[in-house]
Amino acid sequence: MDFLSDLADSQVVLLVGAIAVFFLVSKLLFRVLSSSAGKLLALVSIVLICQYAFGISPKSLWYEVSHLPQSLARLAQQIA
Repeated sequence: MDFLSDLADSQVVLLVGAIAVFFLVSKLLFRVLSSSAGKLLALVSIVLICQYAFGISPKSLWYEVSHLPQSLARLAQQIA
């Protein structure tokens, strides 16, 4: 055990470990962001189309999305 402590300084080992963790976390973050970038772009384009083509504001769109379960429940009751 003393051989390992004599071989490498603890600060160097800590620095190498921190660099390895940084690269792994950044790689994971890049994968998550790159996989969700397409979905984010689609969402933004839908909001912009609703806003400029149909005159629907993002606030009213969010209101409808937040009340979607109630609207679907009412629709199911009307159909049945």
